[in-house]
Amino acid sequence: MAGLTAGVANADPSCPDVHWIGTAGSGERVDPTVDGGMGRVMFRSYQDLARLVQQDGRTITAEAVDYPAVPVPADGDILGWAGFIGSVDAGTSALGAQYASFAQRCPATKVVLAGYSQGAMVVHRNLQALADSPNVASALLIADGDRLPTDTTINLGSVTAVPGKGKGVAQDWPILAHAPTAMLPVALGSRTISVCDLGDAVCDYDPDARSVSPAAVAIHTSYALNTSGGYAWTRPVYQLLGPSPTTPPQAPVTVLSAQR
Repeated sequence: MAGLTAGVANADPSCPDVHWIGTAGSGERVDPTVDGGMGRVMFRSYQDLARLVQQDGRTITAEAVDYPAVPVPADGDILGWAGFIGSVDAGTSALGAQYASFAQRCPATKVVLAGYSQGAMVVHRNLQALADSPNVASALLIADGDRLPTDTTINLGSVTAVPGKGKGVAQDWPILAHAPTAMLPVALGSRTISVCDLGDAVCDYDPDARSVSPAAVAIHTSYALNTSGGYAWTRPVYQLLGPSPTTPPQAPVTVLSAQR
């Protein structure tokens, strides 16, 4: 990570003020050209944040993490679940590499690492290693399968009303799932927003349920539906970026889809 501390003088002149790295959920990269390659929840969340960033005169760009994001396999499909964990592992490595490459090129840019569902697991698994990186302004975890109810994160969503609820599905078998079991350092947890609604099949997993109910799936897939007043997590992410500079914008908002 030594390259991440390169001097601002070496930054690419095209670097934005803010950069969003969005990680798609399960099955959302069948066509990586749709929703910027980052899936519906992440793409709409990016658009929501971009409006605020542009209003205060800052520039923002985005890229998608290039990884399989395989669909969730059927219950009992051992090979399918092995492939799912392999997809998360591949995404974890891809995000780490993409972040390092961007931070080396743009050492003064504030970066938001964001993921939904399987993508949130990918982001979560990079956070410990990036805790001391000055570029990371905020992390956004929506419906995180690695979620820990007692983590140091800023917690949003209806699951916060019930103490002890909101344990991610991967935490039921962390060794097999390669899930992190340590809480985030407070300095990073205070910059990480974890969103989970009560009854979500992934971030509020019920180990006693015999099967995943349609209601639990409906909750898990509902995060991007309400766009009338902006998402509840957008303003907190925006505030974590800090005050805007006085300089005018230098470039338009762009989305850079990762290429296979």
